[in-house]
Amino acid sequence: MYFLYVFLRNIWCAHRVKMQLPNIVSPNLFGCCVRSRHKGNSFSQGDIISHRTGSSLSITPIAPTLVNMAAAEIDNSKYFVREIEKNNGCVLRMKQCYIGDVGCVVWDAAIVLAKYLETKTFYDMSIGVNVWSGRTVVELGAGTGVVGLMAATLGAHVIVTDLEDLQSLLNVNIQENQTLIQSGSISAKVLKWGEDVSELLPPPHYIIMADCIYYEQSIGPLVETLKQLSGPETSIICCYEQRTEGVNPEVENKFFELLQRNFIYETIPSDKQDPEFSSPDIHILHIRRKD
Repeated sequence: MYFLYVFLRNIWCAHRVKMQLPNIVSPNLFGCCVRSRHKGNSFSQGDIISHRTGSSLSITPIAPTLVNMAAAEIDNSKYFVREIEKNNGCVLRMKQCYIGDVGCVVWDAAIVLAKYLETKTFYDMSIGVNVWSGRTVVELGAGTGVVGLMAATLGAHVIVTDLEDLQSLLNVNIQENQTLIQSGSISAKVLKWGEDVSELLPPPHYIIMADCIYYEQSIGPLVETLKQLSGPETSIICCYEQRTEGVNPEVENKFFELLQRNFIYETIPSDKQDPEFSSPDIHILHIRRKD
């Protein structure tokens, strides 16, 4: 019965075109409204506020484009597509599953983090290139792989990781967006948090993760993986949506309690994030190991 619910839910969501973030409107993105067993929050279906004007905007659902419909048909109706436009005008086409759990769709925090990677924070004006070029990156809990793919298109050498069940979706999206990757590279590997990370060593320059703080039983293994995988020079960038329902506050508190034993972190202010793709309840952290 649960899978029937997910199937019907995602079909309905695939026919709504709106940006999910509370402060953003973007008719170019292919949205999805999800209520997860673990994440506990569904995205707003009402009016949303324009980040630039502060005015209330009413969104009218429209049918998906023929391109998106064709993509779903080619894949035997397993997928629907969400498009993420880069600053240079190129578009990441992310396939999402009609049926599945939390990892099979693009979450708001993943978009916020992906767009953050394009900001001037990571652009070296003195030499005219972004700092991702040639850097090694491991994404934890990659899901659809959108954040890792963004890094790869910016020139990074990326390994996106998640459980075995999501490897097929990761590889589909890597193949779908391969033409956007020029100097960088990307591959997918299985990783269960808390288990052996030797295949991902030596420590990468960056570890990135979006919306990984939601499931109580996974918090300890997640922090253990960060300890095993990071080195003294590794920068960890964590983006998460702050949720106030159910056990979510307790889960977040546990994460920070465990994190602070071995790491220090700072919160990135909104003016350092993408000016359009940000939200008050989605936070970006820069994390490093303690000396």
